[in-house]
Amino acid sequence: MSSRLLEDLTKPMQQMATIHKQLCKQQRVELLIYCTLRGNDEQNELYAMGRTAKGQIVTNARAGYSAHNPDANGKARAYDCVPMLGGKPMWDDKHPAWRIVVACGEEAGLVASARWSGKLREQEHFQDPEWRKP
Repeated sequence: MSSRLLEDLTKPMQQMATIHKQLCKQQRVELLIYCTLRGNDEQNELYAMGRTAKGQIVTNARAGYSAHNPDANGKARAYDCVPMLGGKPMWDDKHPAWRIVVACGEEAGLVASARWSGKLREQEHFQDPEWRKP
C-alpha cells in the first residue's frame, strides 16, 4: 500500500508539500495528501489495470517510471492530494476548490499534472519540477 507520509518524500518535495498545504489553508481549503511513496510492485499492479488485469487504465508508468516510486534514497518525488470540504474529499474536479489546489501547488513550485494534456491528465497529482523519467 502506498504511503501518505510527507517523510517519504524527498526534502525539497516535503518543503513544497508543506507550502502547498499552507497556501491552500490560507484560501480556506484543507488539503489531504493521500499518496506519496508507492512501491514498485504496487506501481506494476496499477500499470496492469486495463491491460492484463480488470479495470480501467490509470497510469502509463511502469515501476521505476513514476515520480511516486522510490529514488536511489528510497524517497518519492510526487504526491496525490484532494481538497477536503466539510471533512469529506471533493473528488469532483469541476468544483472551484480544485482551482485553488492547482494554483497553490504551482505557487509552491510544483508541477501540476492538471496542466498536462492527454487522457491521463490528473487533478490530484503534483510532482517535483526537477524529476525526469529514467
